[in-house]
Amino acid sequence: MEFRLETLEYDKTFPTLPKHSGVYKIFDIRGKLIVLDKTSNLFERFERYYGERSERVRDLDLREITGRIEYIRTDSTFETLYVLYRERKNYFPKTYRKMRTFRLFTLMKINRKQRFPRIYASRQVKAGVDYFGPFISRGQFTKLKTTLERTFKLRPCLYNIRGNDPHPDCLYFQMHTCSRPCNNDIDRRHYLQDVQDAIAFTEGRHEDIESACVQKMNDLAAEMKFEEAEVIHRKLEKVHRARQEYKDTFFSVWNFNYVVVLASDSVSRCKLAFIRRGRVVGFEEYAVETLHEMLPSDLHRYFNAPVDRESGDAIYDEFCLVANFIVDPLQSVDLVPVRDLESLPEQIRERLQQRKRKRKPGPVENPPTDAHSTCVERSCD
Repeated sequence: MEFRLETLEYDKTFPTLPKHSGVYKIFDIRGKLIVLDKTSNLFERFERYYGERSERVRDLDLREITGRIEYIRTDSTFETLYVLYRERKNYFPKTYRKMRTFRLFTLMKINRKQRFPRIYASRQVKAGVDYFGPFISRGQFTKLKTTLERTFKLRPCLYNIRGNDPHPDCLYFQMHTCSRPCNNDIDRRHYLQDVQDAIAFTEGRHEDIESACVQKMNDLAAEMKFEEAEVIHRKLEKVHRARQEYKDTFFSVWNFNYVVVLASDSVSRCKLAFIRRGRVVGFEEYAVETLHEMLPSDLHRYFNAPVDRESGDAIYDEFCLVANFIVDPLQSVDLVPVRDLESLPEQIRERLQQRKRKRKPGPVENPPTDAHSTCVERSCD
């Protein structure tokens, strides 16, 4: 599905636009872009620019300088934000993030290519590095970072640790709050296992950690290695306490795969956005009656095709765009996680049926009979 903007040549008369949400661009008589924005009602927005003037109206008057207008109708907030993001990134590649098209989030970065990885805060994405989010605030990130470091004894220090290079002046070294890889107290293989457990905890897979710990304790106990089993038991208790204190879980950018069910201009049609590895890889519109025939092939095309070389900026931007609708859900935007492609069409059809049932008006109880009640109803509308 392509997003094609319609073009109107401005001839000093009020432009005819629909009373519908959309994204629009206004160019001056020399062809230079002067306005790029979104609105929930194209007609009303352009009435402010090109309608009749009065002393009480202080809106921007563009009647004398406009050369042409481009616009596109959109049917959901998600579609509006995505189109506006693409247009702003195209026209303002260096400054588009400052225009606050949507909220940007902090990510947690773990680079397992390092010999002894540590945890960072990041607002960019690079290939080959693990990222998790979205973190609503820096405080939320700091709390999880501290929890992971204390629970799994990951190093918080800023040294370039290679092993066999102890730092006795380091506070974490003296207090044994990390596993002290600089002093060779732990080798890289076991340290990376702790990193893997920290990632599992972040994604909410603490049960996998617990089952692995229980299995390891049983094996060590069978071998009469009770002291080593006690070390594993203390780690298990730490994981239990950490989960009770910190209940939030976060997504891995590289496993962030969703189908987004969007509003359309008709109940007989539906729009879907496909999210793969944090990126919006496609938009499609379907007739609801033929959805079961068309959707399976598109799902395999979007989620099983080889991954192209990806732009880190685009991954971060589009991950944040989708995450906005997870942090602040909207009824018009329904996110379906991609786990089993075979069962996904049925899940999407069920979501569409639920949305259709919600649209049906229910029976009116105790309708208003006096003028005051009628006024209250109208003011609420």
